[in-house]
Formats: sequence, structure tokens, C-alpha cells
Amino acid sequence: MPRTHAMFFKMLAAHTRVQILKLLRENDDLTVDDLASQLDVTVPTVSRHLQLMRIHNLVTFRQDAQNRYYEVNKKEIVKRLASFLQDLDITLPNA
Repeated sequence: MPRTHAMFFKMLAAHTRVQILKLLRENDDLTVDDLASQLDVTVPTVSRHLQLMRIHNLVTFRQDAQNRYYEVNKKEIVKRLASFLQDLDITLPNA
């Protein structure tokens, strides 16, 4: 399997990153400060997780003056999961 699968799942292996993705999914456009306060972790910790997820295209952001508002890149996550399942020759039943 391609290394990209391993990196994708490594991104999802960190509990804090999954919590960030959940919060971003449930709320429109959160900032680093918003996420840090909701997760009760430091701003630098959230910033580092977001940086890694941006590098792997799992989150996107829009800049508004001094703030960056983050959101989940749903298309990329679905694409990566579909690619992983395809490489394993697994077909999901129609829902």
C-alpha cells in the first residue's frame, strides 16, 4: 500500500487531531483560540496539529484580517478513505 495511506492514518491516530476535526465538523469556522479553549489545550499545541493537518490537506482555512478560520476538507478525507478501500479491494454496500 502506498505510504500516503500510512500518513493519512497517522494523522488520524492522534486523539487531539480527531477532536479538532470533530469540532470543526460541528462548528463553522473556528480559530486556533476557539479550538484551544474548547479542547482545554494550549494554542501552540492546536497550531501544531492544524499545521500538520494543513500539510496533509485535511483542513483548510480562510484568512480574515488577523484570524484564520479553519474547516474540515471533507472531499480530501473521503478521497483518501476511498483510495484506501480501493487498494484493499473492499467495496462498501449501498447505504
